[in-house]
Amino acid sequence: MADTTGPGQQHETVSPGSLHAGITAARLFDQPLALLLVVGGFLALSTIIAKAAPGLGWHPLALLQWAILGGAAGLFALSRMSGRKVERTSEPVGRRQLVLYLGFSGLLFVVPNMIAVVAASKVGVGFVSLSYAFPLVLTYAFAVLLRLERLQLMRGAGVLAGLGGAVLLAGSGSKLSLEASWWSLFALTIPVFLAVGNIYRTLKWPKGVGPVDLAVGMMATGFVGLAAFNAAMGTPVAPVSWTTGAIVLLAAQIAIFTLQYGLYFRLQKTAGPVYLSQIGSVAAVTGLGLGYLVFAEVPDIAKLAAVASVGVGIVLVTLGRPRTP
Repeated sequence: MADTTGPGQQHETVSPGSLHAGITAARLFDQPLALLLVVGGFLALSTIIAKAAPGLGWHPLALLQWAILGGAAGLFALSRMSGRKVERTSEPVGRRQLVLYLGFSGLLFVVPNMIAVVAASKVGVGFVSLSYAFPLVLTYAFAVLLRLERLQLMRGAGVLAGLGGAVLLAGSGSKLSLEASWWSLFALTIPVFLAVGNIYRTLKWPKGVGPVDLAVGMMATGFVGLAAFNAAMGTPVAPVSWTTGAIVLLAAQIAIFTLQYGLYFRLQKTAGPVYLSQIGSVAAVTGLGLGYLVFAEVPDIAKLAAVASVGVGIVLVTLGRPRTP
């Protein structure tokens, strides 16, 4: 090949190794397993931040409100700066359909997050993180009821094992104070909201709209709903004082939400609702470890038994997945 550089110009070369590394990094987040591990890890980390919020002057719901808004704005800015175009198909997207989708998605997104951030300071990070392990078995059960999948003996046994884990986890909450016991029951509704959301977003996904745009819209509607709730309840929406710790905590939660929910919708689109539900398994294991390291939360026998039961359920549901070409 002829040398096309002129006098005084330098060659700009890219080594094959660096080019290959760049392509590999770009393709990493096209892999469901990589997305699963990252999103599940962020989910557990956001629970840790929620428990730390009161100690740094934040009401957990106030921190969640601004983190959602910041996450939506950050995700929107990143997608536009990267030159990502809004997906479009020849079939127009109905405005009413899109509004309903974002409204329900926002509700199914913000309610379990509200429960999680408040419950984390009442019953501990480990308990809340374990509740994230159940959406896999519940999502499969809903998928069977809605005839999205066929009932299989192995996967059905996995659902029963997962429900057994839920009973064990609920039993561990009975040893808490009265207020904390109520919050432990609220925490056990988290997987129900998540499982319903997984199925709903898959069934009603608006044609021609990409995952990033749906994530931004879901977070924006979730922010509006949470802001209205906080205003009605008189929740203080600012920290007691704007200390460095309070600012850093907010910035960290915004960064987590920005990345987590952009990748969340990408995972759902590429892998489907049942596979997506496994992020709860990652969050449960990660959350238990972080709860011990950060807050010295030692899991009791009931929690460990719940982990074992849920683990069996997850293995059975995963192994029983129908093989596709």
